[in-house]
Amino acid sequence: MSTKSLDHKGITGIDGYLEPDVPNIIKHYDLFRQWKDTIQEHEGRYNNFTKGYLKFGLNVGTNRQVVYREWAPNAQEANLIGDFNKWSRSSHPMVKNDFGVWEIIIPPTSTGECAIPHDSKIKISMVTPSGQHIKRLPTWIKCVTHDLSVSPVYDARFWNPPESQKYKIKNARAPQPRDAKIYEAHVGISTSEGRVGMYKEFTQNILPRIKKLGYNIIQMMAIMEHAYHASFGYQVTSFFAASSRYSSPEDLKELIDTTHGMGLNVLLDIVHSHA
Repeated sequence: MSTKSLDHKGITGIDGYLEPDVPNIIKHYDLFRQWKDTIQEHEGRYNNFTKGYLKFGLNVGTNRQVVYREWAPNAQEANLIGDFNKWSRSSHPMVKNDFGVWEIIIPPTSTGECAIPHDSKIKISMVTPSGQHIKRLPTWIKCVTHDLSVSPVYDARFWNPPESQKYKIKNARAPQPRDAKIYEAHVGISTSEGRVGMYKEFTQNILPRIKKLGYNIIQMMAIMEHAYHASFGYQVTSFFAASSRYSSPEDLKELIDTTHGMGLNVLLDIVHSHA
């Protein structure tokens, strides 16, 4: 069902001073209607549209097939490159749809294994409208790392550990408390030593203390990968990657699962802009 148009009388009826702005209000509302109807037509419902993590980035199917999607409407060409194909800019070309989404499907190897090794480096290579070749980290990448002894530049890692290395969730999410008692915490500065704290250390040493103090919610700061540690995690560089300076995504899963097992809820402090 298409969205109804906006009645300008309803606008001025609320506030007569809006009369001069009615054309602009209707213009913007019509753009909203257009995209709302487009989303409903192609995604089915808003809820589906908000779950981009299930569609974009690198996702591995049960048959170990890898599907990679990236929204880059202005790119003239796109290729998936990495350790797995010796950084070739021609062996794994991507195809763009009408909405500017590039896609590639990489089948498993002849032995049934995932064609991209776990923890291997990966990037997307693109050609701009001016013909320039550029390389970028996938926007929806789940793990990025850097070695400051080599370079401050982050490397995107294909995170797909074997079953033996995956953390298995043991606890259901804790029920929502009637009265929120929130403890704000930062994994990296949770140790008294002059170094960056780790997920496992927080799980073993800090969680029991928070529970004992009577809190029922933990607000986790600085979880998304960020460039500058002293920014408290607010200079985000990869919105879908758990910060590797505290160790692996599996250790973060253990931290959150253990928190749920203690009957506590977890809030992630998400910062979209810290300008």
